[in-house]
Amino acid sequence: MQVGDFMLATNTLLSGNNYRKIALLFQFMKMPMVAEGTFFRIEDAYCIAPVQECWEKNRAVIVDRFCHEEHVVVLGDGRMDSPGHYAQYCTYTTLEQESRDIVHIVTVDKRETNRNSVIMEKECYIRTMDASLSKSKFAESCPGYMDALIQEIPVREVVTDAHPQISALLNPERGRYKNIHHSLDIWHAAKNLGKKLRRAGTIKNQNSILAWMKDIVNHFWYCCKPALTEEQFKMMWHGVLHHVCNQHSWATGCCEHEPLDEGSQNKPWIHQGSAAHQALTAIVLDKRWLSQVKKFINFRTTSDLESFQNHILMYAAKRFAYSPPLYRTRVLLAALDYNNRIIQ
Repeated sequence: MQVGDFMLATNTLLSGNNYRKIALLFQFMKMPMVAEGTFFRIEDAYCIAPVQECWEKNRAVIVDRFCHEEHVVVLGDGRMDSPGHYAQYCTYTTLEQESRDIVHIVTVDKRETNRNSVIMEKECYIRTMDASLSKSKFAESCPGYMDALIQEIPVREVVTDAHPQISALLNPERGRYKNIHHSLDIWHAAKNLGKKLRRAGTIKNQNSILAWMKDIVNHFWYCCKPALTEEQFKMMWHGVLHHVCNQHSWATGCCEHEPLDEGSQNKPWIHQGSAAHQALTAIVLDKRWLSQVKKFINFRTTSDLESFQNHILMYAAKRFAYSPPLYRTRVLLAALDYNNRIIQ
């Protein structure tokens, strides 16, 4: 094998580039390029296994750091390789909250779920949670990392978006992982609240809700931050129904802001009993919404995972086709790059 062919093939993968783009560049520069078949044979033979081995070593060091902790909070989120129901791969990433280290990453091919892309994220999550209870094949060949990998990370809380299938797995009564506390991403919750308010404000005689939409969403953020119990959150949260009507003290509490000067309010108050106030009351006191309060009060967010998922695009861009082993390899390269940047 020529050294140039080997270096071009391996470094094209390690830098996150695509063969056809590099080949087109070499064509414009009138330079010879390794043949496409040779390129992919080199990748399959010399790149996939070493990247997997390097990832196992990196993960073993990270797991060893957390296996003796008492309370570990992890963030989890899935990413499809293409939009809609045409996704071929789903990657589920688990990230430790404090250190921002990626502790586990799983990729599922649609063919592993009978070509049903809807359940790929659920399958990824099950594999992620079960992986902490099993010993990897790499540990058997590397005794120095065995102890770290066979010990379970003491995960006590998992933060995800409001994916219904994953929420069912973490149901405290009937879920498969009912002993783990489930928190929801606060940003997604605020976004969904804003959608409900906007939808209600577009109905006739309820337009005044739109003027208060931003303030109500901000009040939700404010209630989640200091609240330690569901009761404390609900007492603060219900106060918004009085504030929008210019009632700043009521039988069970009062507003926590400073006294308002006359004319300081630049938006119209909502009249109590009006159609807008009734619609707002239905949203604020919605039983299903309030049943999720315990998942908000820890004030968790998965924003760091969004950053990593954008980083995956550097190594596995959408609109490109990859074989399953090569796609997993590219995702692991993104995880290695992300972890090493954090450590540095």
